Amino acid sequence: MNRLFVVFCFFLPCVTIAQQEKILPPILPWKGKSLELIADKNNPWITPTEQSDFVRTPSYVETMGWFDKLCAASEVMEMITVGQSANGRKIQMVIVSQDKTFDKAALQSSSKPLLLVQAGIHAGEIDGKDAGMMLLRDIAFGNKRALLKNANLLFIPILNVDGHERVSPFNRPNQRGPVNMGWRTNARNLNLNRDYTKLDSEEISTLVKVMNDYNPSFYVDLHVTDGADYQYDITYGNNEYSPAIGQWLTRTFRPAIDKGLKAYGHIPGPLVFATNDRDFTQGMMEYPYSPRFSTNYGDLRRIPSILVENHSLKPFKQRVLGTYVFLEALLQIVGKESTSLKQAIQSDAKLRGDDVVITWASPEKADTVTFLGIASTLEKSSVTAADYVRWTGKPITQKIPYRRFNKPAIAAKRSKAYWVPATYQNVIERLMKHGIQIEKITEPTTVDVDLYHLKDAKISTEPFEGHFSVTAKAQSKKHKETFYPGSIRIPTDQVLGDLIVYLLEPESPDSFLAWGFFPEIFSRTEYIEEYAIEPLARWMLEQDENLRKEFEMKKKEDPEFVKDKMKVYAWFYERSDFYDNRYLVYPVGVER
Repeated sequence: MNRLFVVFCFFLPCVTIAQQEKILPPILPWKGKSLELIADKNNPWITPTEQSDFVRTPSYVETMGWFDKLCAASEVMEMITVGQSANGRKIQMVIVSQDKTFDKAALQSSSKPLLLVQAGIHAGEIDGKDAGMMLLRDIAFGNKRALLKNANLLFIPILNVDGHERVSPFNRPNQRGPVNMGWRTNARNLNLNRDYTKLDSEEISTLVKVMNDYNPSFYVDLHVTDGADYQYDITYGNNEYSPAIGQWLTRTFRPAIDKGLKAYGHIPGPLVFATNDRDFTQGMMEYPYSPRFSTNYGDLRRIPSILVENHSLKPFKQRVLGTYVFLEALLQIVGKESTSLKQAIQSDAKLRGDDVVITWASPEKADTVTFLGIASTLEKSSVTAADYVRWTGKPITQKIPYRRFNKPAIAAKRSKAYWVPATYQNVIERLMKHGIQIEKITEPTTVDVDLYHLKDAKISTEPFEGHFSVTAKAQSKKHKETFYPGSIRIPTDQVLGDLIVYLLEPESPDSFLAWGFFPEIFSRTEYIEEYAIEPLARWMLEQDENLRKEFEMKKKEDPEFVKDKMKVYAWFYERSDFYDNRYLVYPVGVER
């Protein structure tokens, strides 16, 4: 029985690879110079992935065991535990420093930029872990030590450690290898790259703590795509909340990275989000800005942040080697241009705009870009009788529309501060996790603030990422409000000021309100009976001429209104002094 099981496991990956090649588009031929980066078979520090000729990736235990040995043998590396998953697995980080600087404060005060690179946030997309193993091996015992001359590195090999161990050859049908792919979400089925604002997960809470503790100069999140076929094997990009950083990334960073990738035989490209992934002639679009995502969040913190998306239809070996080259070029350019990078970061850290854009739209006119695509045809399905797309494997160059989401849609006026009442400790705890500077209230404090009154509130009927989301229109009204001990005041005059606005303005798609952290305000708890509202309504009409005019206008504009007596009674009740004045009032105060 045991012997049969072993034989079955041995042949299963081969069968799976064969199955995938029958259903996936043709592979473009590739023989890049980066193949020279693969270690010789007799190299004592060869990685498990190299040993398997890039068929498999090491397990969590294998990976951490390998790094344990590497760090023990190298004087320029140290591995530490930075957190723990829901299932109790350690989240490990490797600190890499030629100066043997491993202390948090020393790394922050170092003249060298500090890079934070994470892999495996989506654990099936694991190229970054294997590329990092190879690169750190070559830094420790190969010919890459010079990369540390002008930069220090923090490397998290696997962020989603529980998802990494939910292994199957069938986890990602659109991805060519490895045969033992992990799972996209964590043990609680949360997509970690939707968690940067709400901080529900142990993993992203850990990552944000690393940001707070080490204050990195650069942040990279390594992924693999889903979706359509095209020629690029390594795509990457950034959003531009931070103008000076964005300019530095465009003018200094991207040319150097593209040059490095091309020199090794790779095809770098922009992040690819197709308008219609069956037909690229309809164009690409920029992914809307939202700090629930890793690099958008990093950018709001004024950290230069890059999202890498390797193309899933390229072979695992090609993707891993491309990531190695990307990381090498990253260390080189950030080290070389550390002064201009630091100046860009400092410039954006001082920004305190009067308005903070919280939602973005696309201009009416799209840009045009050159796109290195793959020809496709639409064919009739024998299964559904409808059309389906078939990628032919033939490279083509296209001019296509590119729609950017860089036009402000909704902007919030920057307030002086926000006040969060003590009754919402779950929100207060998360604000503190972000590293936001707060002032704790130790005695009852009465202040003049604005409170938002919500209209047209809609609560989702199905959960998304563990929450029932909320949308509402918000109208600001002046209040004299008392905040009790345990409440906090949050000044916006700080580096994370714009992030504060995103988290606390109710119309922000990533506010705590939008994520459903204030469900109590949507419940009415006091009512009025018919026998009481009838005489009250008559008395209100007798006493208030303006109310009489408003009521007559309402009946004229909405003839159906007067046919429903409960709607009429509700109309009067809402305008009476008996109505609950906290119903649909967002309890976070705004100090103007």
